[in-house]
Amino acid sequence: MTDTDLQQLLAEFSGGREPGKSDFNASRMFSLLEDPFSIWCSFHAPQEEAVAEFNRYETLKVRTDRRSRDEWIKQEFPTVVFISGETETDRFKNTLTAMAAGKDAIANAALWNLPESVYGNVNLLVKKTDLSGRFGPFYYEIYQFKRAHDLKEHYALQVCLLNRILGQIQQVTPVHTRVHLKGHFIEVPYEKHRERLERELTFWQTIRDGKAKPEAHKPPKAASAPWRVYANKIVAQSKDLLMLPGLNTEMRQCLKINGMFNTDDVAHAGLAKLQGILEEPHATNSFYNAQAYLHNKPVLREAGHFPPPEKKYNLYFDFEATETFTKDNVSFVYLIGIWDKEENKYVSFVAKTPQEELQIFEQFYNYVKDFAHTALYHWTEYEVKKMKKLAAANPSSAAHLNALCGICYDLKVAVSKAFYLPAPSFSLKAAAPAFGFNWRQDDCGAMDSMVYFTNWLKTGNDELLQKVLMYNEDDCKAMLDLEDKLKSAEVLRISTDGKII
Repeated sequence: MTDTDLQQLLAEFSGGREPGKSDFNASRMFSLLEDPFSIWCSFHAPQEEAVAEFNRYETLKVRTDRRSRDEWIKQEFPTVVFISGETETDRFKNTLTAMAAGKDAIANAALWNLPESVYGNVNLLVKKTDLSGRFGPFYYEIYQFKRAHDLKEHYALQVCLLNRILGQIQQVTPVHTRVHLKGHFIEVPYEKHRERLERELTFWQTIRDGKAKPEAHKPPKAASAPWRVYANKIVAQSKDLLMLPGLNTEMRQCLKINGMFNTDDVAHAGLAKLQGILEEPHATNSFYNAQAYLHNKPVLREAGHFPPPEKKYNLYFDFEATETFTKDNVSFVYLIGIWDKEENKYVSFVAKTPQEELQIFEQFYNYVKDFAHTALYHWTEYEVKKMKKLAAANPSSAAHLNALCGICYDLKVAVSKAFYLPAPSFSLKAAAPAFGFNWRQDDCGAMDSMVYFTNWLKTGNDELLQKVLMYNEDDCKAMLDLEDKLKSAEVLRISTDGKII
């Protein structure tokens, strides 16, 4: 292929421009399937409402994945060509040049079809010689690498889109793409997913062109960054039906068909009308949750579950677990944090390695002064399940771990059985802020803490560990704060017609 031919090919698939906002990047397939409202925001929301949120976990994961992937590629394909370029156009041009030259393997390739508004990046193109294509008696197949055990739906559609673009460029559409997962690979047939791919791309176009407005998710993660803050705000301010726990899209649509478009409408409808629209327990739950929003107070669901039975010693605890970001990907509990109510202090036990995990559980056990008169409070069943799993795998530690489990008390269960809350869910991150609790750091969540911990191990910078400890301390204190607020709150009893009893 001559230089002139390459320039013509570049012009054909670039349309004389680089990828822009109006083009669909194959890497956004997850957002299209799982968070289409964030895509709508990128086109139609006020751009000044965007709030950048740096995802440290994803950044570190991508960097680690790239390093491991490139090592594997170099080992399996010693003559591989890695594509680079000062501009995006250079990268696409260099990809076409490598394909035209018939290179055996091409890594970090760029594939465009901008006249059709699609583009994306490919981890690896591997040369095959059983068919002839545009560039000669050969063509290329896609190898894509994913950090997962199973093939996700968005992975399949993503690689099929890339496969379609590749087929248009080389005039041979491979029968399948090869996706490398953890420990194995899978071949994804193009024809199996072709029709679904077309439907999703059409859906994206309707969002881009303002012909469709997808629903957001429930706060506090109504959309992904940079639109999370904006989406949370408009969902709450509009009293959207998304604020009601437990309703799916179809249920919300049924309410809208019957003239209920926000939580106030549901609160004023009366339980009898809702029971004619929704099945139980959704009708009752929605009615009383809406009452909690209307009065901005907890509504009593059932007496006797709250407050928890207070003991002489009351400890509120939370675990942080992490991946090591290595090829082995070992996960372990690296931090046990406790808010000691009687001592009014935060206590933490830290494990630097998986081998130290059981040691911090032994420290946890030893911290408990009197098992007969101590309660361990947690939120969700994760902590107890983790300790039981460790006990089953480590018989020598089982007695102490099971003893800890024996005095655990799930506050989420107690609260959810006792109240309807003015909150979109019973997650701690939703329930505690509904009563005024705020985490002190905007830049350290559960996933961020993994990265801070990993970087602390590498650098020894104690400021990183302190951020993790502060985040964990706030998790522990949020439970006690919510418990105290519910103990002192005016709890309403509401009749089925919405009257305060």
